[in-house]
Amino acid sequence: MYQETIQDVNPYYDQISYNYSGSVQLEEILHFLDLAFPKWKTNGGLGEFAPEFVIWILDHSSESYHNDSFFDFLKFVYFEIAEEYPKYEESQAFSFDLECIEYFPEESEAFYEALSEDEYKAQLEKYKASRREENAFDFIF
Repeated sequence: MYQETIQDVNPYYDQISYNYSGSVQLEEILHFLDLAFPKWKTNGGLGEFAPEFVIWILDHSSESYHNDSFFDFLKFVYFEIAEEYPKYEESQAFSFDLECIEYFPEESEAFYEALSEDEYKAQLEKYKASRREENAFDFIF
């Protein structure tokens, strides 16, 4: 049975794959993200925002890649990633929270009606924690 993945429906992934697959520029960005932010592909990191972030870095660093020395390009890219990553991570966290609330498994309406507000919040936090470490995205080119 075929399972649809984010790679199948994400336009940023398609753009990365078509324009940058196998490029040194892409490889350096992915390598730095893996080293600096090991959980960047998980829901606790950039999650589903990962392709959008990578394409932003690729587009934003393209001029430096073509015009500067490789060392200057790397300095530029590393600085840009370090500066922009927290902004994307914050957006992902907000989006992830909303998604968890929307898809929080409801075993039965009666079950959740029996819980106090604090118990319900605790159950929701357990659900979010169980999903936070999942990889939301893999770059397979």
